[in-house]
Amino acid sequence: MITEAVIRGEKVVLVPYGEEHVEKYHQWMSDPILRELTASEPLTLEEEYEMQKKWREDPDKLTFIILALQSEGDISSYPMVGDVNLFLKGHPASDDFEAEVEIMIADSSSNLESAYRRRGFALEAMRLMLVYVTGSPEAFVCPPIPQTVPPPPEPLPISPQNLVVRISQDNYPSIALFERFQFSVVKVVEVFNEVEMRFVGMRSPTCQ
Repeated sequence: MITEAVIRGEKVVLVPYGEEHVEKYHQWMSDPILRELTASEPLTLEEEYEMQKKWREDPDKLTFIILALQSEGDISSYPMVGDVNLFLKGHPASDDFEAEVEIMIADSSSNLESAYRRRGFALEAMRLMLVYVTGSPEAFVCPPIPQTVPPPPEPLPISPQNLVVRISQDNYPSIALFERFQFSVVKVVEVFNEVEMRFVGMRSPTCQ
């Protein structure tokens, strides 16, 4: 999806995935640990550029790069720390329509981004993404996106009830993250060693 939205939080800034981010992203995905965690195939740098263009132009995908907010300097100098994605499946009017969300904070034993884990970046980045794509801050008991941010491209916003995540059964931090946003495990897929979680909205969530 094409969007020019820049979404600022207290710790992170979400910016559209652009060509200027591809080389760093390619470095991340050259790490076999990150590829395993994200179920990704290795790509050449040229293929990565092609994929970035496809993600930006494809009407059923929305990708933001997560930047660590800095006290000074231009936003272009803020360090990249991860990405957050939305994948639409089906027509919004159909009963089986769903919006799958994913998040990655780049971290492994072989890259420098490990310093950005366990600092609340994933929590805030996902909060910003969920509120942006649903237009329902009340569903997550979180502040609304400022009106200065361009609205999400069609067919967004979507209902929180259409949200779904699929996570490795062993990825306990990610499971705990989505539980904080009122997602619950609804299916275990043993053959893929993953759980499916959906927004249920049955209790008071926390975005802090």
